Amino acid sequence: MARARLRALLFGPHGASKTTQGQLLAECYGVPFVSSGNVLRAEIAEKTAIGKMVQEYVEAGMLAPDELVDAIVLKRLKGLALERGYVLDGFPRNVEQAVALDKLLKPNLAIQLKISDAAALKRIAGRLVCDKCRSVFHRDFGLADTVCTVCHGTLASRRDDAEDTVRRRLAVYHFMTEPLAAHYRQKGTLLAVNADQSILDLHQELCKKTQKLGFT
Repeated sequence: MARARLRALLFGPHGASKTTQGQLLAECYGVPFVSSGNVLRAEIAEKTAIGKMVQEYVEAGMLAPDELVDAIVLKRLKGLALERGYVLDGFPRNVEQAVALDKLLKPNLAIQLKISDAAALKRIAGRLVCDKCRSVFHRDFGLADTVCTVCHGTLASRRDDAEDTVRRRLAVYHFMTEPLAAHYRQKGTLLAVNADQSILDLHQELCKKTQKLGFT
């Protein structure tokens, strides 16, 4: 089987562990991990005009409109050195964005992390995020305090992790993003995986399946 550099994207509902698994997979293959959330936060931090517009949606716990996200993410992706591969999290969110991404970065694997709404809500209820390095923790995993064990930043719940906000985002995911599965299945690049398992077990499954597909 011909070997290929991994050019992957991950999609799944809120709480499916996309960021964590994306970081681990990128480390496994030695390629850059790109988070659309981090890209948007960088734009907000730079206080650009479009960044200020996105911030209003973020503070309201809403998804920013596609035209704003596209303008920021596609622009910044063009400026990154991703020729040797990448793992992308959080983009595309719909088929129209997928078509644009296909032309720009030509992903060769789309990983769908599948998890029920009930399991997602349970996960998110206990999630804590570091305010500095953005590492993710969970109250159920024996945290002694609210200090990040990676960089000693402060751990707190995300504003958009409130239950009513999460339920809205899950509904949007099923309507807007889940159709990506059919798009990538038609292209022959879809890998659907059960994400309702431990971080380690899911990571090992992703590494095993991607290696079996011939990625290096």
